[in-house]
Amino acid sequence: MLARRYRLRRNKDFQSVYQRGKSYGGKFVVLYRLQHRSPSPSLSKMKLSRRFGFSVSSKVGKATVRNKIKRIFREICRRHKTQLLDGSDIILIARSKIKGIPFRLVEEDVIKLFKRAKLWTGG
Repeated sequence: MLARRYRLRRNKDFQSVYQRGKSYGGKFVVLYRLQHRSPSPSLSKMKLSRRFGFSVSSKVGKATVRNKIKRIFREICRRHKTQLLDGSDIILIARSKIKGIPFRLVEEDVIKLFKRAKLWTGG
């Protein structure tokens, strides 16, 4: 499970990333990234770190399918959070093609996006 301190939870935070961030598209996932310049009030309780948000549209499927995809996203971020640069808010958005795709392929697509967004420091 990805700890709460690593998650984007407020609509204001999501809107900020969508409006001021940069997007990168993959085969199954779209990644939005917003680099922090200095700690914002919402980050004042912790050191400057990376936070993740997940968005899966109802166009992808019913609630059980959407929840499974969000669990996959959380697990990918939990596994690789130490290999990512600090100081960014990251949103992963599922494309409709993601339904039924194995974990390994989704993970490869997300890692490619991390590399394209210059977030990846790992091997």
